[in-house]
Amino acid sequence: MRKIVTFLLSLALIGPPTAAFADSPLVPSTPVMLVGSFGAGATVSALYPQDDQTITPSFEWFADGTSIAGAQTANLVLGNNLVGKVISAKVTLRKTGFTNLVVDTSGATVFASVPTSSGSMSYLDESVSQPGCFTPRASGVATPTIGWNLYFSCNPYNTNFGSPVEQRFSWYRNGQLIDGANQSSYRLQAIDAAQAIWGAYKATYSNGFVFSESKKLRSAVPFQIVLAKPTVGGSQSTGSLLTASTAGTDSLASLSYQWFSDYAPVSGATSASYTVRSSDLGKAVQVLVVAERNGFTPTSSLSDPVAGSNFQPANAMDAYSKVFSGYRSTSTSYDISYLVSPNVTPTSLAREKALVQKAADFWLTDYTPSGVTVLYVTKDDATWAEGIISQRPSWSNRIPGGIRSWIESNSCGFALAFKADEKQIFIQCVRNGSESTLNDQQVGPHEYSHWVQYEQTSDLYLGTVPWLIEGQANFYGLALGVAPEDSTLRFVNRSIAGQAAQYDIYNGYRFADFKMLDLFQSGNIFDVQTMLSRGGTVWDQYAVGTLTSEWLVSKYGHQKYVDWMKALLRTQGNSNDTERAANATAFSASFGFEYSQLGLYLTPYFAARAVQLRNDWFSNVQAQPSITVTPPVAGPIAAPIGAPVAVPVPSGPQAPNPATRTSTPTSSQLPAFVGKSTTLSSSQKALIVQKIKSSSIRQVTCTALYSSKTSAKDLTIFKLRAKNTCTYAKSSLSGLGRTAVISVTSTKTTKSLEVGKVNFSLK
Repeated sequence: MRKIVTFLLSLALIGPPTAAFADSPLVPSTPVMLVGSFGAGATVSALYPQDDQTITPSFEWFADGTSIAGAQTANLVLGNNLVGKVISAKVTLRKTGFTNLVVDTSGATVFASVPTSSGSMSYLDESVSQPGCFTPRASGVATPTIGWNLYFSCNPYNTNFGSPVEQRFSWYRNGQLIDGANQSSYRLQAIDAAQAIWGAYKATYSNGFVFSESKKLRSAVPFQIVLAKPTVGGSQSTGSLLTASTAGTDSLASLSYQWFSDYAPVSGATSASYTVRSSDLGKAVQVLVVAERNGFTPTSSLSDPVAGSNFQPANAMDAYSKVFSGYRSTSTSYDISYLVSPNVTPTSLAREKALVQKAADFWLTDYTPSGVTVLYVTKDDATWAEGIISQRPSWSNRIPGGIRSWIESNSCGFALAFKADEKQIFIQCVRNGSESTLNDQQVGPHEYSHWVQYEQTSDLYLGTVPWLIEGQANFYGLALGVAPEDSTLRFVNRSIAGQAAQYDIYNGYRFADFKMLDLFQSGNIFDVQTMLSRGGTVWDQYAVGTLTSEWLVSKYGHQKYVDWMKALLRTQGNSNDTERAANATAFSASFGFEYSQLGLYLTPYFAARAVQLRNDWFSNVQAQPSITVTPPVAGPIAAPIGAPVAVPVPSGPQAPNPATRTSTPTSSQLPAFVGKSTTLSSSQKALIVQKIKSSSIRQVTCTALYSSKTSAKDLTIFKLRAKNTCTYAKSSLSGLGRTAVISVTSTKTTKSLEVGKVNFSLK
């Protein structure tokens, strides 16, 4: 008895049980939410960790806060008696050793019916109804990879309910909301490895109907291999032995090697050591190490050139000079007719015609113009251009938005190329006098390169080699129009760097953070191969394609490069599979190695050029600290048959100075809408264009203003106004080759004069 008392006294002295003996909080690996179609006749479900058999769930459903009798399962059939009521649920999760988790989760108001649609949609092995969402999948890479995006593809369209007025995305890691992850894509972080990743989606239609869905990424995200940057021991003298070391690398990883000399792989040099050849003297000798391990994402790393060696840097001029030094001027008169605005000065016209003549002479053995029409306009010629195009109906539907919108929105920084009536059409907005720079001289030769491509096929779209069409045209535009007058390539380098800077804006980074160049400098062949195979934006295609063109022309010559392009376009077929098969033959026939190896072959050159691009960009920034010109305009590029190909003047010295960029939010209120209208007026559109062209934008927020007296019907109209505002802003930004996060919200105001208006905020 004494012992028992002593024990009880000890407990009293110690106090309550410690955390080690208390139940732990239950953290679900699945987001707990309501999903489904909130319409009479449909079934909505409470999402919870069904794959954990040790969890016992219970459910209680509510309509307008009142418990629904007998509704105690994970699913609820929405009867007509629930129409107009807000559905919610209390989900209780029980697990031995854990504190019960009670989640009150809200749904939406039940609509009187569910939408009818045109059927289902399919992708690979998955088929879903409309509206619906595919399972999240990797975007641009074969498997989910840290540093690359997942994409949650949802289609709320093709129903009798029209288009949603609001769409919301969110992402979850092990059931917990990921802060800031509110777009259709999500860039994987190191913390996501081996975790359960979920995408969630909610669409609200103008009639009030709500659809929601959440799905889990099928496969776990692989871990990253720890791979140290290789170092090279030894001296670069003929016959000496160089040895690669990767001290600190994951000991369980399998390593392979490839040595490079002058930014090209040395055949057969695939061991940890390398014997220096006499031909290596004065050249950059490097080793690239590839690491692989089961359950991990393969990676690679590139060494610096051998220490102490006197080597030549990457020589991009070699490729450009192979082009412009091979050009021979002729007096040939080509079948090209010119339509010229009276506002184009004689000097500007002579310059542009000379550039087209140069391109025609250069490409003479590959293409002879036939019935080509060139239209030159200036920034003051919207009305004149509309008159010209109205006389040619076949041109009109090839210019999305109409020629006036291109001229007035783009400040003359654009060109359009397309085929109409089986003839080549080229429209360029010409800058006169001091407004024109050396940068403008690449536009004509760029477009001419597209004509050569069109000679091979009327369909310039490539799914598996997305960089070729625009990258090749950009390279030859620079080589014929800019490089002959740019002996150090600083102008060319700043132009390509400006294109790389757009990658930052599109992916949510600060302008000129140069994440693309960081990627190239990392020496990861798998990331380089991804950049070669992903669609991306036109700016990606310019930057990646131009650098690839430089390397191929430098190492293999202009003719082999063009022969490959011609062979691929002629045999590409009508699907990605047939295109890959055609390219397997065309590429290896031209260059002697497989296209799948191109990422490996290019990596050292991309790394070296990334340094040069970055240096020339920032040397220009320091020299011109006050430059604040808006980035040039991009239009639809490499579009399907019959669609226009637009080429912006690439970012060069005119590109915005990062030092002058600001993230300070700016807010404006659009002029009032007329009556119950939700369509933007010309004055409202003008204000939006003015604001987005004068700011560095990462986020656009469109807020509908309403009052406590606003009816549900009017609130729907107000929200649609905000949605249309953001849609127009997004479209206008796309026309500028830029993008931003778009957010549509609504907020209550006490000022009667503000009700029904839209606030437009830029950040």
